[in-house]
Parts: sequence; structure tokens; C-alpha cells
Amino acid sequence: MPTSQVFWRLSLSLTTFTLVSVLAWGIVCGSPPMENELTALLGWRLRCSIMVMVTLASALVVSRVLVRPLTEPLWAINKFTRDLAEVDPSLELTTGPRENEESSAGNLRSVGQQVAARLVNLRTEQHRLEESHDRLAVVLEAMVEGVISVDRDQRILWANKAALRLLDLKVGRIADHPLESVRLPRLQDLVKESIAGAETHSLEFAVPRTQSTVVAVVSRLPGTPCPGAVIVLHDVTDLRRLENLRREFVSNVSHELKTPLAAISAYTETLLDGALDDPAINRGFVSRIEEQSERLNTLIIDLLELARVETDDHAFELEPVNVGAALQASINEHLNIAESKNLTLTGVPQSESVWTLGDPGGLRTIIDNLMDNAINYTPAGGSVTVRWSLVEEWVCIDVVDTGVGIAKEHQGRIFERFFRVDRARSREVGGTGLGLSIVKHLCHVFGGDIKVQSRLGQGSTFSVRLPAATPVAN
Repeated sequence: MPTSQVFWRLSLSLTTFTLVSVLAWGIVCGSPPMENELTALLGWRLRCSIMVMVTLASALVVSRVLVRPLTEPLWAINKFTRDLAEVDPSLELTTGPRENEESSAGNLRSVGQQVAARLVNLRTEQHRLEESHDRLAVVLEAMVEGVISVDRDQRILWANKAALRLLDLKVGRIADHPLESVRLPRLQDLVKESIAGAETHSLEFAVPRTQSTVVAVVSRLPGTPCPGAVIVLHDVTDLRRLENLRREFVSNVSHELKTPLAAISAYTETLLDGALDDPAINRGFVSRIEEQSERLNTLIIDLLELARVETDDHAFELEPVNVGAALQASINEHLNIAESKNLTLTGVPQSESVWTLGDPGGLRTIIDNLMDNAINYTPAGGSVTVRWSLVEEWVCIDVVDTGVGIAKEHQGRIFERFFRVDRARSREVGGTGLGLSIVKHLCHVFGGDIKVQSRLGQGSTFSVRLPAATPVAN
């Protein structure tokens, strides 16, 4: 209903109510006096007219005052819905005159329905975003790389567990903490530079307490001004260690190859300069050349064997091998060498039938290298004892010598490639520095391990443990 109709209907109702009230009041109070009837009638009518006019005016004012608070909210609702339609053209409103309350109610109802529909869509979108956030959080938590996000003020917004581990931080809530709490000034400077303008920065630093090496890659987030940056941490400790090992290996191989080649070159040059015609020395020089050639050949064979073991765990076809037969064959081959050095070499089997799952050639390589070391580093008059036994599901092989022994500080490194406790003595006995490294890798390939117990000047015991196998029927 239009506002004007509401106003006039209320006004008419109030006026009618007032007139009826006045007439009733006049009847109740009495009729005008009979004498001088004309004068009295005119006075009475004048009073009634004045009273009606005053009452009517009062009714109009009162009705205006009463109706205006009712109509103003409708006008405000109508104006709000039309302003809302101007802001968001996608809203569909009921058309009609500005004063039409039905149009205002229809617009408000339409807006309410559309807002309710949009709220449903917003809840659906919020649920979808929450699921996406949860999936992203799971993915980031499962990453090996550390991820840290910071705002433009370098306050940490989020960090996964890998980041806490790489930076050696306690597991807990570090969100809303400043980046300086990580205590890596170089990383703070890097983030500051990235937020200032550069797209991507990288930095390699060491974490002292964990002795690890970490590479941080900082990428600024898009936006003007820049809202922050993302830090991705990569653990390159193993990579750097392998690079150092590679450099050391290349350096050691070059040195080991250069030594016999230099000796061969020197002897050859001496022979060509005239020593070849001197019967007193020519055969000695040729013998030296043969020794160095054999040393060079042994080194190359050991390098190839080590490369094969390290690069391919499936290079060996594992099968049951008679440990006692392999050990006894190796002992028989080393008896002459041991006797020539005035050493006692004995085998002490502690089990009748001992079999392991391995490769026959690989097992002989393990045994021969351990016996060679024991014989080479045991002085004359000493002894080398080989024991083997079956302990539960393991084959245990012990090579015990009474040699020079190994200092405790060197026992952790003797299985490294080219490591020698005494380089001068190693060159004297002709070792390549690869034997124990080959033994260690072969033991791991066969599913076993090797340990050493030694005291300086009192000998060493190398203990090999390999998985047992069911004996093969003859």
C-alpha cells in the first residue's frame, strides 16, 4: 500500500474518532438553553466548529507524527536495496515506485534470498578451501625439504617439521616469531634482499650443532607491496660429503697410479741410458719394473672390484658356499708366504659344517684380503689364526694376528678407501689401501658386517659375520 494512503487513512480514522467523541460530549453535557434560541444556537455551533477544527488539526498533527516513524524505515529499506543494486548489478530487484511498500518488501525479500544463496556458496567455497589447505599442509609436512613462509616484516607465518629439523629448532609453535629467532643473520639479510626486489636468492650455510650443510632458496611472493617470501631449505650434507670423497678418491687414485708409473719410468730411463748393457744391474732394474707393474695391476684390479661392488648390489649371484672349504683353501695358499716370513698360520674350525649365502669368489676375496693384511702387518715370529663357527643364524669368521695393532683413533677409518695408518709401511708391504674397503662392501652385499678389535702393539682381530645357509647335499 502506498505511504500516502496509509497516512490519509490513519488521519481520517483519527478525525472521525474525534468528531464522534465531541458530539457525544455535547449530548452528555446538555442541550443549549431555549430562551433566545437563535443566539444560543449560533454560539453553540461556533463552539462546536472551533472544537472540530482544533480537533481535526490536532488529529492531523498526531497522525503525521505517528505515521512518519512507520514510513521512514520502509523508505530507508527501499533506498538501501536500490543502492545495493547499483553496487552489485547481479542483484535482481522488484521494480516499482519509490513509495511502494510492497516493492520495498519484495526487494528486501529478494536480497535476502540472494544473500542466503551466496552464503551457501561461500560456505561451500570455504569448505573446499579448508580441504585444499589441509591437503597442502599434509604435502608440505611430508616434504624432505624444509619450507618457511614469512611476511614482509620477516615474521614467521608457517614452518614444516623438516625446516625445524634442518635448522635444529625445537618442535613447537614458532609462528608469529621473528625470523631473527633462527639466529642466522645471513639468512635474514637474504630474505630482506629478496623482499626488497630480487626474485630468487640462494645461500649455503652450515648448522654448527648438527654439523650439517643447508642450502636456502628464498623466493619473494608476488604483489605490490611484496607481502613476504618463501624459504625452501635443502639438506646437502650427504652431497657435499660425497663430493669431498670423490675429490679425495680422484686425488688418491692419481697419487697411487703415479707412484708405480714414476718408478717404472725412472728404471726404464736408466736402462736406456746404458744400464741395460750392465749385467750387474740390468736384471735388478727389470725386476723392479716387474714389481711396480704388478703393483699397478693389483691397484687397477682392486679399483675395478671396488667399483663393481659399490655400483651394483646385484653383481653377485648369491648361493650357499662352504665356508670351511673356502677358508682352508685360502690358508693353504698363504702357508708358503707365512713360512717365508717366519709366521705361524693355523686354521681352527669350531663347527663341523658351516655354510653361508654368498658368492664363492666374493667370499675368497674377503678371506684373502684379511689374511694378506694379517701376514703383512705381523712381525717375524708372530702368528695368524683363523677361526670360524656357526652362532645361531650367523657364520662368524675371526682372523686374529699378533701384529703391530691399530691405534684406537684410527680404527674408525681403516675401512675407508686409501686410508693407511702407516703410509711408509704400507708401501713397503705393497698394499693398495683398498682391501679393507672392498671387504666391508662385500660383507654388506652378502647381508653381513665386519668389526675390528685391536690394541697398538698387541695385534688385531677382524670379525666377519655372514648369514648362515642350509648346506648343499653332495
